[in-house]
Amino acid sequence: MDIGVLRRDGRTDAFFDGAAADQLVIKRCEPCDRWLAPDVSGCPGCGGEELTWARSSGQATLVTWTVVHGPPRGDDTTPAPAVLALVELAEGPWLHSRLDGVGDLHEGMPLRAHFEHPEEGEAYLVFRTA
Repeated sequence: MDIGVLRRDGRTDAFFDGAAADQLVIKRCEPCDRWLAPDVSGCPGCGGEELTWARSSGQATLVTWTVVHGPPRGDDTTPAPAVLALVELAEGPWLHSRLDGVGDLHEGMPLRAHFEHPEEGEAYLVFRTA
C-alpha cells in the first residue's frame, strides 16, 4: 500500500535528516533525562520545553498492530495490506509506524528501525524483526 510522498515541515528537519542517514532520532529532555517521541513539544515529566534531538538505538518492542487493506484497483487487483504498529522504543517512548516484512506477529516481538528511501520525498521509518 502506497503511503504517498512525505515532506518535511520545518519542525521535522532533524527527524528527516536522521532518517536520510538511516538513524532514528527522537526528542530528549536533558534536565530530567526523559526520552520523548519526535512529535512532542514539551516534557510531561518536568514541563521543560527546550528539548534536544538525540539518536535512538532503533531497538523496539511490538505493543500492538492492525492490518489495513487497501481498496481494489481498477484492474481487479488488490494492493498488499499494510501492517501498522505501535512500538515501544528501548528508550521508552511509543511510536506509531509501519512494519515491513514481519510475519508471525506477537506482542513483545523485538523490532529494529529501518528506513525506506523513496525516489521522491523524505526517507521514512519502518520496523523489521530484530
